[in-house]
Amino acid sequence: MADKSTSTADEEAPVVEEDQAVSIADEPESDVGAVEGEAAAKPELTDEERAEIHAANALTRARDAALTDMRQRSYEGKLTTPARWKKLAVAPAGMSVDDFAEGLLEFIEASPHAEDTPAIGRMEAPKPLDVQLEGQEIDEDELLPALDVSDVVLLYGKKGTYLYSKPLLSHSFAHALFLTTEDDELATFVDVVRSESRTYPRPVAIDQFMNPPYLWDPAKTLKLFEQVQADGAFKDIERCSSSNGKVHFYSTLYLSAAQARSLAEWYEVEKLANP
Repeated sequence: MADKSTSTADEEAPVVEEDQAVSIADEPESDVGAVEGEAAAKPELTDEERAEIHAANALTRARDAALTDMRQRSYEGKLTTPARWKKLAVAPAGMSVDDFAEGLLEFIEASPHAEDTPAIGRMEAPKPLDVQLEGQEIDEDELLPALDVSDVVLLYGKKGTYLYSKPLLSHSFAHALFLTTEDDELATFVDVVRSESRTYPRPVAIDQFMNPPYLWDPAKTLKLFEQVQADGAFKDIERCSSSNGKVHFYSTLYLSAAQARSLAEWYEVEKLANP
């Protein structure tokens, strides 16, 4: 009996190799848990929620198309008004062009946007949304990223609101476009002279006003200068001439008479003689 009990007790149990034990211990849990976790992290949308997201994305794409057009026009040297957005016919289905244009302007005003000042340093205009998302897998049931309007400048005039992209259109030229569109030639003349004297600084040659967007002949420009002198509200606007007789205008707020004459001589005579 003793021998029999001993042999029973000594029967070997199944042997599990060390490597097999490790692999069994490390075996991942069922994928069911992972799937359930994903479902918990991303709850199923209702039809109403999905419709709201689709509508919001349609509006974002429409606004992006309008902003892309505005930036292209800035590159071409043009201002944009909300009336332009009505003509583009990019408003999403179910929205009137008036509501679309008004809503986009309110969106820009409420978002961080550029100041109406000369650009300092290097700036870049945001790329179109399709370019930003190129190569990415788009889930139409997720909201598109918010639009960036940090480059957009707003100009408010008597006739309307004007927009341009700061990296794509210079401050001085944008203001010249703005004032000529507003049909205020006197203010345009003063603004250009002051801007050139302050920004570069340099006096403005009379023939510069013969170029777009002004298209004034020298006689008209001289007449505007006479009106400025007679007005009394623009006492800083003066004129000087280079040795070749070319008339220039400058602002004493930013340039002295000696500086203006010296710069006029440099641009009209010395620079041409020493290219």
